[in-house]
Amino acid sequence: MGQAYVETWRVMCEANWRAYAEHWGFDLIVIAHLPDASPRGRGRSPAWQKLLVLDQPWSGAYERIVWIDADIVIAAHAPDILREVPDPANVGASLSGAQFSEAEKHIYFERLHNLMVEPQLAPLAWRFTEENGFSESEIDGEGAPMLNTGVLVMSPQHHNGLLLEIYASESASRLYEQPLLSREIHRAGLLVPITPRFNWVIHERRILDFAEIETVEHPEVWRLINHLRNELSKAYFLHFAGSMSIMQHLAHLSQETGEPWWKAQRPASA
Repeated sequence: MGQAYVETWRVMCEANWRAYAEHWGFDLIVIAHLPDASPRGRGRSPAWQKLLVLDQPWSGAYERIVWIDADIVIAAHAPDILREVPDPANVGASLSGAQFSEAEKHIYFERLHNLMVEPQLAPLAWRFTEENGFSESEIDGEGAPMLNTGVLVMSPQHHNGLLLEIYASESASRLYEQPLLSREIHRAGLLVPITPRFNWVIHERRILDFAEIETVEHPEVWRLINHLRNELSKAYFLHFAGSMSIMQHLAHLSQETGEPWWKAQRPASA
């Protein structure tokens, strides 16, 4: 939503999304308007509107729909995501934090909260982080894992009703629709966890390895850019959630150099 975001997507994502769709036989549908333009729809984050994607006039023509947030770059080596979820009756999504080892989750929690946690308490601390995401939204998570809902494999036939019910709910959360969607998919027994390589989030990695680089004006930002090139080589879908300023910086870099950001060279003056 908004010209700045559309332009960033066009520079950073359009070519690799189209190549992926063509290679694996998908139709690419870009949603750049609000499906729900009512005062209620406009009154909360556009992230909620992904819950309406299965209810569009064109949706019924498809057996499967893969939702992808507009801040995701698709790697050239990415395989067909539908192989992860062979049964259309299930929903495919990555578990939040699944790309990290247990030790990395421990370190991330300590750095995020600026405190020390005994190793034997690390699993409990991570679970607290997940449960806090539900409790902040005044939601009983009912033991559900928190999902990263930036990538979803869904079916209009099987899941439209569920998503419409969630959209009709109210939840004031910094995580928007994510806690409710996570709980309801879990409650309905629909979840098939997909590899986090299809939703490889860079925000937590920045906190783990580049906590000192808080803005793109940092003199060492090129260290982060080089690291992101390596992350793209590991990921299938590289997700810039929580890092839009970095994504926009890379888009400007691509426009200045005329090359994709993962090929752009550090200028001599940098």
